[in-house]
Amino acid sequence: MQKFMVLLAVLLSMGLAQNQKIRVGLGYLPDVQFAPFYAGAAQGIYAKHGLDVEFQHGFSSELYPLLAQGKLDFVVADAEDVITLRSQGTPLKYVLALYQSVSNALFSKADKNIKSVRDLKGKTVGMPGLFGTSYTSLQAMLRAAGLKESDIKIEQIGFTQAEAVLTGRVDVAMGFINNEPLVLQAKGVALNVIPAGPYNLSPGVGVISTDQVLANADLARRFVQATQEAMAFTLQNPRKAFEDSKKYVPNLSGDRYKVLQVSLRLYTSPYSLKNGLGFSNPQGWQSGLTLLKQTGRVKTDLPATAFYTNEFLKPGVQASK
Repeated sequence: MQKFMVLLAVLLSMGLAQNQKIRVGLGYLPDVQFAPFYAGAAQGIYAKHGLDVEFQHGFSSELYPLLAQGKLDFVVADAEDVITLRSQGTPLKYVLALYQSVSNALFSKADKNIKSVRDLKGKTVGMPGLFGTSYTSLQAMLRAAGLKESDIKIEQIGFTQAEAVLTGRVDVAMGFINNEPLVLQAKGVALNVIPAGPYNLSPGVGVISTDQVLANADLARRFVQATQEAMAFTLQNPRKAFEDSKKYVPNLSGDRYKVLQVSLRLYTSPYSLKNGLGFSNPQGWQSGLTLLKQTGRVKTDLPATAFYTNEFLKPGVQASK
């Protein structure tokens, strides 16, 4: 027994002890928006929790089948997707809120004078398509303003929102508050930006897994709580997290630091400040589910609690003062 313990100590000191491999899908191209995950790996936060994290980038539509097949353990994508897919029988669950609100936003050139949702009436609105949180956010914004989809002209433009607004192809487009508006503003384009968060109260992008993976509660807890620590590190040390991101994001230029700064604002809310980073607000989930059912996007009798859990999170985790 003594010889075994000595051998184990030697292996640990040599860095040969194996951490458990975790495969994480990041639902977009390599981007500084995922800085907490990159920093968590680079700073040894995941390793401290006994995890060896491997990232795979791709659009969420490509990653969900891999998650369902057991080829990924976690995916970082939209909360709304969990409601849609679990309602259809795919056993997914949301376990950590990276963003406390949706990051969608309507943006337009200032000379269009679109300053409120009511100003959309009669305008051409560019959308990636009639799907996902972009569409749900538009529906929520129109409902709040007493408008119908027939009051606007929707043009499906794929992911060309910035170009479509810049060239005048559309009057206004639905993008993301931490993406297209920042790109155009960096070029000196004056914009009006209307965030969707106050209208679509659903939680934003977060960590999603399957019932099968979550059955290993110890593994889920270690990954989720390590990610909480990585979020806190990123909030406290954004410049270091930005530098860590360069190891994963090719040709990451300094002007993308603004993307991280705006993204960080989405990490916290009154609810997370009370409960801890990563916690999901139950009212947000109920609101998101209700909206999807009212708009006919989802049909389900499942309660909101079927789609998320806060059980793996550590209460009270915040950025150091």
